[in-house]
Amino acid sequence: MRNRPHGMFGAVGSLVIASVSLLGFNAEAAIVHNEAVHGDLSDDHASPTTISLAIGDNLILGSTTHLPVLDRDFFTITIPDGHSLDAIVLANYTNTDANGFAQSFFSWTKGSHFRGMGFTDVSGWILIGAQPGLSAGDDLLVFLTGGPLGPGTYSFWHQETEGDTTYTFNYRVSAVPLPDTLALLLSGLTFLGTLGTMVRKRLPLSSACP
Repeated sequence: MRNRPHGMFGAVGSLVIASVSLLGFNAEAAIVHNEAVHGDLSDDHASPTTISLAIGDNLILGSTTHLPVLDRDFFTITIPDGHSLDAIVLANYTNTDANGFAQSFFSWTKGSHFRGMGFTDVSGWILIGAQPGLSAGDDLLVFLTGGPLGPGTYSFWHQETEGDTTYTFNYRVSAVPLPDTLALLLSGLTFLGTLGTMVRKRLPLSSACP
């Protein structure tokens, strides 16, 4: 029979390593979609473009036009368990409208698509780009939802009201801190793993049964 302390603490040590590895993430900023590189975002409200986000800053670069053909941008994101969408910053916005109506319509809804394109089909909407709308540097999420969004799938709709527009949205995602009970459990598992290592080092080789 194998040495029991070795087997028990070895298993606990492996569990600790596996648990801690789940907490790792990439916090670097990234361009997750650039229409000039990855192609035009969907203009179909029932089938938005799916965009994958990572922890940290996620940049979406695009453009829309009002005439001669109205261009709408629809895209969907998914926030996994243990994560939060903390902000949607309008990082950059330019518009060619000479009359000063440099505003865009921006809205969101829960789920993987919009049921339709009416005001009753969105969970919230705002005007962005110029006063009285929100400007570059503002957090759009605060005005759309009142705060961060937890795990789930969400769709977004952006379109220009006048002129041509280029924009950059920064979707900021973070890992949600572990609950106190889980943090305490991981702390206990780490202690047991360390104890197991100490026991293995002190056990003489002769104590192991063949």
